[in-house]
Amino acid sequence: MPSCPVEITLHALRGRWTTLVVRELLCGPHTFSELAAALPGLSDKILTERLRQLADAGVVHRDRLPGWPTTVRYRLTGHGRALGPVLQTLWDWGNAAPGG
Repeated sequence: MPSCPVEITLHALRGRWTTLVVRELLCGPHTFSELAAALPGLSDKILTERLRQLADAGVVHRDRLPGWPTTVRYRLTGHGRALGPVLQTLWDWGNAAPGG
């Protein structure tokens, strides 16, 4: 595990699609199916991996709702919601970059 705060952040957001999963969850909690529909190019396998990675990093919480069939919602933790301004800054920087 990295010790530099920037490396810790980049480690939590590593991998293609990770920032897009966070972006979707910034809008509110989603089920797996809702996330899959919002990100149609993302395979179920990769979505599962990214959600596990984000949960391990303390960015996402998995809420199992009562009832049958089982429904699971994913939501950002407070730590995850704090990534909103970080992603906005990355968006702004990329949009202003030459060729952006």
